[in-house]
Amino acid sequence: MNILIICTSAGVGGLELYAEREQRSLSELGHSCYIVIHQNGLLAERIKTEGMQCLFLRPCWTILPLINALKVARYIDANEIDVIHMHWNKDLNLAVLAQRISKRRPKLIYSRHMGITRSKKDLYHRFLYNKVDQVLAVSRQVQKEAYDYLPLPAERVSLLYLGVPAADKIEQLNCYKLLPAKFVKQTFRIGMFGRIEHGKGQHLLVEAMTELVSQGFDGGALIIGHVMDESYFEQLKKRVADAGIEDNIVFSDFIESPQQAMLCCDVVVLLTYCETFGLVLVEAMRQGVAVIGTDAGGVPEIISHEQTGLLVPSGDAAALAKSLRRLYENEALKQQLAKNGKCSADEKFDEQVHFNKLNSIFLKMNELPSVSSDFRESQGS
Repeated sequence: MNILIICTSAGVGGLELYAEREQRSLSELGHSCYIVIHQNGLLAERIKTEGMQCLFLRPCWTILPLINALKVARYIDANEIDVIHMHWNKDLNLAVLAQRISKRRPKLIYSRHMGITRSKKDLYHRFLYNKVDQVLAVSRQVQKEAYDYLPLPAERVSLLYLGVPAADKIEQLNCYKLLPAKFVKQTFRIGMFGRIEHGKGQHLLVEAMTELVSQGFDGGALIIGHVMDESYFEQLKKRVADAGIEDNIVFSDFIESPQQAMLCCDVVVLLTYCETFGLVLVEAMRQGVAVIGTDAGGVPEIISHEQTGLLVPSGDAAALAKSLRRLYENEALKQQLAKNGKCSADEKFDEQVHFNKLNSIFLKMNELPSVSSDFRESQGS
């Protein structure tokens, strides 16, 4: 089967890296996989070095991207694409227009990674979703939102949890060489991975660390991620300086091997106010590292509180400090949560299982008539 993956987001987070892994994994399953990405995005450099079959695009007319849609349509026809798989919500109109312009009219499958906060049942979105053959929600939370807000029948929305590689498949380099010495020397190490922006909640970790250090906490935190909001980043650094905890908090840009870095941590935290899934948590759990996450969005589907990790209320720095202190003072609890978390994540969120399921969906959808033509006629009959 010929599969086209579309992800033109300029960032390099969980969503973009998933698209890269998908291209590689489905190719290993015997498909011809192509990918469409932002030509100046952070993912572009990674793709170029790996020699993937790729079409690079410049942002063009976000609402009605006709020029890029024409390019993608020609790419679809030239490579005889059977299935389009898209990930970023802002690519929906591009994927639909390209599908309609192309001569082949491939199936369109949309993995919804982000939450849905408002109804999309207006005429414009009805036109777009009318052409989508299947929406794959990354959590039950997103699946429910899709039922409530998208103009789709329930049978065209399904749940497919994301997966991450097994720990034994990750090259076991000396993880401590990857990280700043100031962090490595800490007695108790806290890791936080993700884009640096307010919604990800890095300030909550700074506030919790300020409280803990004032109480004699002997540990440090590593905040890793690409800076998306410079103003917010400067505020974070100022808070750290004002609190006098520069020796306890280290900032680092995006690194190539986040799961290796997790091996150096006693606990990994995810503090997004409402994360739709929480891939970082799964990555840490599969590495055998204890986790703390926000009790919102899709995170409670990953963490069973007090069994496979700890949950804290959204936006509550004091509760985070309390949970961190529990793990700092109770090694047995930390180890038990890490062990249980790994068993749970290995069973529910294995990457190979995920891509095998995705492959089955693609094969099944390729055998069915496309809704891009049939669904509209059935609505009118």
